[in-house]
Amino acid sequence: MGENLNNQGSLKKALSPIGLWAIAVGLVVSGDYYGFAYGFAEGGPVSFLVSFIPVTLMYVPFLFCYTELATSIPHAGGPSAYARRAFGPFAGFVTGFSVLIAFLISPCAVALATGALVNYLIPSIPALAATVVFFIFFMLVNLFGIETSSKLELVVTIVSLVGLVVFAVLAIPHFELDTFKGVAEGESVFTNGFMGIAGAMTFSMWFYFAIDGAAMNAEEMKDPRDIPKGYIPAVATLFITSLIAIILPAGIADYNAIASVDYPLAIALETPYGADAIWPKLIAAVALFAMVASFSAIILSFSRQTYAMGRTGYLPAIFAKTNSKGCPTVGLIVPGTIALIVTVLTNDTGLMVTISVFAALIMYTIAIVSTFVMRKKEPTLERPFSAGKIMPVLALIFVIVLFVCVLWANISVLIWVIVVYAVAVIYYFAYGKKNIRPIEEEFNMD
Repeated sequence: MGENLNNQGSLKKALSPIGLWAIAVGLVVSGDYYGFAYGFAEGGPVSFLVSFIPVTLMYVPFLFCYTELATSIPHAGGPSAYARRAFGPFAGFVTGFSVLIAFLISPCAVALATGALVNYLIPSIPALAATVVFFIFFMLVNLFGIETSSKLELVVTIVSLVGLVVFAVLAIPHFELDTFKGVAEGESVFTNGFMGIAGAMTFSMWFYFAIDGAAMNAEEMKDPRDIPKGYIPAVATLFITSLIAIILPAGIADYNAIASVDYPLAIALETPYGADAIWPKLIAAVALFAMVASFSAIILSFSRQTYAMGRTGYLPAIFAKTNSKGCPTVGLIVPGTIALIVTVLTNDTGLMVTISVFAALIMYTIAIVSTFVMRKKEPTLERPFSAGKIMPVLALIFVIVLFVCVLWANISVLIWVIVVYAVAVIYYFAYGKKNIRPIEEEFNMD
């Protein structure tokens, strides 16, 4: 263990609050352009909008808890590190594995949507070919380190947000409340009852999903105490953009027409402006910037998670070695290659979203409970930011609500989740627990 763990690279402290904001928003912003529209099919637009309420009531307090943990324990492992400090090495492994599953599957969905967008704009280019080229190119870009990645994130994130503003300006004059309701007069707007709302929650989570990945860049912050300056504005930004994506497309077009496509904003604009108009194509082109923002930020995050797990000893130590730019090369390329293979073999955006959400909910639950445990276990730990007393309670209540609803609506996927976690547990007891770095050494504890 000593030979491997003492021969590692380190991450570079080059990240500012605006850079963290760009990564946090960039991680998620593509969700305003694709993936979410499958939620319309669950119970109609009104059910989808209602489902967004408990999702927001979970994410906002959860991110307050997360910020408290990230500022007090600025560690590249993010929730894996918090869980280890709170519960021990096995909890740290399970949490880190959950992050990897969520962050390995979600770029598959982003890449698939990107391929579909390219094919929509240039039909002569096969969607899957565009997906593979996109995946490989932007995975290689991240080898240039956090400084290059954060600058790229800032540019593409701003372009993506401008695109959503342009979409709103184009859509608002054509918005009709009756169109948004999606039903004939006198019929219930909740077309599938409670199940419609519960099923839509999976896709409502897509509007915030992966924002927690920015905490895995905490070690690369110039000053970890500045994390709230990037995180809290990011949450506010995403709340506004989410409302644009839920309300406006279904208010200008038949939601059934956009509920099964990977570029719903562009298709929605075809109703008022026509399929041959410039505006749908423009929004589809801007959506590519959003895909770059999310894809680049997600693989940045999962490479930091593999780096942290390699440094801790959960994974082989080679995952923690960095290049001259401070990028964990093996920690980026190996999981990226696995994600690419999964993308090609699966080719199903909706399934990718669902599996990612299951893994994320497991991680969220452990991270929220870690907040309570760490306050009791290490009361003297310096906490530059506090989530207060109410936020962790709200986060725990609503994460349980979301877990039950997502499980209820997606019970058929559960068997795959169980199989994947069973394999992970076997790996931990066969290898992972044998090489774990002492907690005092990893966290520089006296």
